[in-house]
Amino acid sequence: MTRKDFRLKMLLGLGRTAQVFLAEGGGLEVALKLPRKEVRQDPLLRERFAREVGLSLSLRHPHLVRGLWGQPYGEDAFLALEYCPQTLEARLQEGRLSFEEAKQVLLSVGKALLFLHERGFLHQDIKPANVFLKDGVYRLGDLGTLRPVGEKGGEAAGSPHYMAPELFKGEDPSPFSDAYSFGVVAYEILVGKRPFRGETYEALLEAHLHCPPPFTPLPPALDRGLKRLLAKNPRERGSIGDFLELLEDQPPKKEAPKPKRRWFF
Repeated sequence: MTRKDFRLKMLLGLGRTAQVFLAEGGGLEVALKLPRKEVRQDPLLRERFAREVGLSLSLRHPHLVRGLWGQPYGEDAFLALEYCPQTLEARLQEGRLSFEEAKQVLLSVGKALLFLHERGFLHQDIKPANVFLKDGVYRLGDLGTLRPVGEKGGEAAGSPHYMAPELFKGEDPSPFSDAYSFGVVAYEILVGKRPFRGETYEALLEAHLHCPPPFTPLPPALDRGLKRLLAKNPRERGSIGDFLELLEDQPPKKEAPKPKRRWFF
């Protein structure tokens, strides 16, 4: 498949490196990423897009958005991904998730992150807008920010709402910073709000660096596990794997019984 084999249907979004279209090709609807003009003129951004194409096509996991076709370089560079019609961000706007759906999301995203770490990569931008839903399955997407574990210097990535404290201080990312971002998402979907909020970058920096996570109504073991993920010091932070084990041990929550209908004559 080449870029010319796709028919564009509508614009889905604009990113720093690419425009994303809903497109049709190869008998499928796909999310088609086309590099922006400035990417073709900037060697660093050009390499970043090419790396995203290569990693999206080579990394395979049930809970990663699947790359289908792509061309990393040239005027006809593109990346075609499986089209997932909804994001977790949009799903959360519809209302708070049940515990069982929240558990499904976190197990899916957590396992995808562990897979990336085992393959030697950090995601760096874990947030609800980068988690996608298709056919009842949640998948982690946007591999454009992937970075080799242990790489020093370079450009950091991430959203201030979900960034680890050490990243605000200019330190290099690590699996611990991914764990913190995952913890913020976990808190948001289990409790129904973000643990750290602010209207400005400075306010968010202050909250992430100094404010403890607020009270949660979660079972004590799960609450402790979540707070460990959100530890300010990365050396004291819990791991994603440990938190997933805690989550899997949680029994299903029983729904409140429906009131019996009473008839009056």
